[in-house]
Amino acid sequence: MIHLNLIEAAERSALVENVNPVHVTDVRAARKSSKSKLLTIGVAAAFVVVAFSCFLSVFGVPGPLQGALPQAYLSLIGAEDPSNALALGAGQTTTAGGVLEAEAAAERAVLKMREAMTVKQVVAEINPKALYNNSRVNYESFLPLEKISYQKAASAQFLTFLTTATPDDVGFSDCIFQAPNYYYIRGVAAKPTSQRSFLERVKAVSSDFRTPPIPENAPATDITAFGLFNVSNPNLTSVSNFVKSAEVAEEVKALKALAADAKLNLKGLEKPSVEDFGVYKRYSYTVSANSDFPELQKFSSALLDSPVRVGVTKMEMVFAKRDIQSAMQLVMFVVP
Repeated sequence: MIHLNLIEAAERSALVENVNPVHVTDVRAARKSSKSKLLTIGVAAAFVVVAFSCFLSVFGVPGPLQGALPQAYLSLIGAEDPSNALALGAGQTTTAGGVLEAEAAAERAVLKMREAMTVKQVVAEINPKALYNNSRVNYESFLPLEKISYQKAASAQFLTFLTTATPDDVGFSDCIFQAPNYYYIRGVAAKPTSQRSFLERVKAVSSDFRTPPIPENAPATDITAFGLFNVSNPNLTSVSNFVKSAEVAEEVKALKALAADAKLNLKGLEKPSVEDFGVYKRYSYTVSANSDFPELQKFSSALLDSPVRVGVTKMEMVFAKRDIQSAMQLVMFVVP
């Protein structure tokens, strides 16, 4: 009997040990997990919508979706649906595509109207004052041939001034003159009185005259000056017609003859640089010669008095060893 009771007790103990534990559900944690999942799904959906909207705004509505998306939504994000870009009436469109089409149609209409206008009607629309400015008072407003005339006068006047105003004991190492009237002079005088006299003469015929302070270690007779030379009463009609292409060789030949009379051997007249402006072409020559001031001044004066239609845009004289090396940029306007 005791043995049986022990067996029953052992069986009851085994049953108690094998019983599965009871799990208690946390309602608050479950609700929190559910909300987290819903929030994640919402953020993902919003990201997809924003990404899709950005795609439509940048690349437009793709073919399969054209006509399927609401126009209000497309207008909100700034996207275009080519299927809706149709004109609604005169001057009314739904999208930018229709506006562009309307503008193109208006341009075609204006072009058609222009083609139908007579010559008299076209001339009547033009304001002659816009084409012919009678108050041309500065170099930039001059016509091409007027610039040629001005260049000839300016270069000749400047070199004539230097020849007559420079004392005998003043020498130059650099002298540059560039159209319309810019100059730079550097040299030295034998005496301080000659230095002051020359600088005063240059200042008297200049605008915006400048001379930098003389360095401490420089000679007391150093000369450096730059400014704007006052050109007096240039004849802007001295060159009145363009050089024809068939006359270029003769014009260059006449220029060489002027240089030879002044004892200048110009080098560089064989290959000009040509710029095409449609109505005319500009032939630019970069020439050089070994010459002193008297020869160059004689050449510039002869060029001014001659009918040769060549201007001088720049003159540069530099002392090289024992001689003055001169370089000039000459220009000629040529028509067919």
